[in-house]
Amino acid sequence: MQHLPLLAVLGMAILSAAPAAAINLTVTVTGILNDHGKIAALAFSNKQGFPDDPARALAQAVVDARKGSVTLTLKNLPAGPLAVAVLHDENANGKLNRNIFGLPLEGVGMSRNPVGKSAPTFAHAVMAMDQSCNLDITLKYW
Repeated sequence: MQHLPLLAVLGMAILSAAPAAAINLTVTVTGILNDHGKIAALAFSNKQGFPDDPARALAQAVVDARKGSVTLTLKNLPAGPLAVAVLHDENANGKLNRNIFGLPLEGVGMSRNPVGKSAPTFAHAVMAMDQSCNLDITLKYW
């Protein structure tokens, strides 16, 4: 019987070491102005590369643009802080085009749909994600 506490501690350690279940985010993008190019959704766990560097994103999904709305799914994300950026790559060149002042020339949207006159940061868009869910993101065109 004196081994019971040790077994309980070992069991708890094994359970706590089990990896967290992966989550999926289904993103509905609205406000798409035209059928040109692609709509890309990128998920980030920190500010590195946010909002438009696919090489630093945890996951990405891309679909053909369709005026009005589209739905994408970001799969197998870790639970924790996540921010999602959505880009309307109208000319399908694989990057967010900007003007000489750094403002996007194509549509952009983010989780939490931040508002303001300046470009939102990771801190404006980050959310604690612990389970699969649906997000609605509205594109903005500067």
